[in-house]
Amino acid sequence: MNVEMYKDLIRDERGNYYIAVQMEGNELTLVNAFVEASFTPELIYNEEFRNKHKELEGGFVGKIAMDLLRHDVVMGLKQIDRKLLELSEVEQKYTVNYIDTIEFYRHPAWERKA
Repeated sequence: MNVEMYKDLIRDERGNYYIAVQMEGNELTLVNAFVEASFTPELIYNEEFRNKHKELEGGFVGKIAMDLLRHDVVMGLKQIDRKLLELSEVEQKYTVNYIDTIEFYRHPAWERKA
């Protein structure tokens, strides 16, 4: 079993989902998949975002990231374009580290604009 970076979802025994963001040798670093989905360039709050997501006015911005995660979970369950793996199985092959969700997590595709 190999873990594909930024693609395969890893589920723990409590139903939390993670995604691998770094692999060095036998060490695998995971971040909460909802956090990963939340920090994508498409979700930068600006005029373009406000115009695109007018239907969210008065609602929860987190719905977008949750919908992205839900899509990935369904694709993983169907094994379409990604896998859904159990953390206990991943831990048998890799030493697993986590990025704490209280840290500032920056998606690698995100670039600071001056």
